[in-house]
Amino acid sequence: MNKQYPLELPHQPTYAEADFLHAVCNEAARDLLDESENWPNYAACIWGLEGAGKTHLAQIWARRVGAEVIDLNGLEVLDFGCSRKFKIVLDLGIEKLPAAQETKLFHLLNFSRETRGGLLLVSRDAPARWSVALPDLASRLRALQSSEVLPPDDGLFAAVLAKQLADRQLVIDKATINYLLLRAERSFATARELADRLDRAALSRRSGITIPLARSVLVEMQKDLLLQE
Repeated sequence: MNKQYPLELPHQPTYAEADFLHAVCNEAARDLLDESENWPNYAACIWGLEGAGKTHLAQIWARRVGAEVIDLNGLEVLDFGCSRKFKIVLDLGIEKLPAAQETKLFHLLNFSRETRGGLLLVSRDAPARWSVALPDLASRLRALQSSEVLPPDDGLFAAVLAKQLADRQLVIDKATINYLLLRAERSFATARELADRLDRAALSRRSGITIPLARSVLVEMQKDLLLQE
């Protein structure tokens, strides 16, 4: 009777520059974006595993240069005549494109070069390894300057998880952090999911963030993962 059931109030990322944590794993990608005026053919790519912080970094760059942000669906309906002339960010969720989108992306690369704009591609794999049927596009992607955003190390993962919990008015001690570091996948996506689940579990059980609570959350995550397979 005393158990509380958390409301569905998802924590939405803000992608604020102040919330981005600089680390060795994202240093090369940050340096690449800082040199966007010198990109060959005015285009580049940052890539890495899901949850590595690529979108956050790209959104910071987009605000800095006044870029238009489009996703894979937006690529299909993109009107170059109405697009911002100089800066466009393309957030690619997948690396195998339908033929029509391949053609559109090829035109977009040409558009960026002709207008001397800046085209940033964001993907999960290096552009040289994309499965592309259009030969001219494949050649252009192989020559594209790119940088990998690496998964967070222990220190960055711990800092991100602590901040995610602090944003929810929750505190986690060092022992519990260390417990999770030994057992959780290193990614920003995992840190966000852990923070969300720990928040819900703590509210439901009216407890703080403890090792037993963290253990139960990891067990639930593993069960959910097995159900998805």
